[in-house]
Amino acid sequence: MTTLLSAAASANSGAMTTLAMILIVMGAVYALALIWWGTMQRRAKAHEVADAEKHAVLAGHAPEAAPGAEVLDEAEAVSPPLVKPLVDAPVVAAAPLPADSGSSQPLTLLKGLGPKAAARLGELGITSVDQLAALSPGQIADIDAQMGSFAGRISRDRWIEQAKLLAAGDVASFEAAFGKLGS
Repeated sequence: MTTLLSAAASANSGAMTTLAMILIVMGAVYALALIWWGTMQRRAKAHEVADAEKHAVLAGHAPEAAPGAEVLDEAEAVSPPLVKPLVDAPVVAAAPLPADSGSSQPLTLLKGLGPKAAARLGELGITSVDQLAALSPGQIADIDAQMGSFAGRISRDRWIEQAKLLAAGDVASFEAAFGKLGS
């Protein structure tokens, strides 16, 4: 009788091990499917955002020109933003660009400054690398306080240092310190 019970327990144990392995494999396949689905959703969203930005630039609604795009009207390039700030605090605008400055590089050239942060800076009146480079320490602190979820990124990602290098046209130093421009 003991041998019969021992044999039944052994057979039951093998079935449980097989069932556990099947459940583990199914769980792993499910997890991989979720990761793949999330990646596809993220790519689709990034593609939608890129298309929306491209169409906004073509329609003239973007706060900055796309890299490589010509600015048709200089007054339009330096005009104040059309969007009201999201916070009630007073907006500190950057010093305007000198009239002889022909460079108007988009903020998204800076490492760590994506379209959302650039849009927030645009709402605060900063639309180009040159404007960002011209900010005083007091203006930087005021703008950083109004950056919402991007607060602290100005110093952490060294946007001012990057902007000063690009505004001075020192691409070699920029790339040595921050990596290849445009990648």
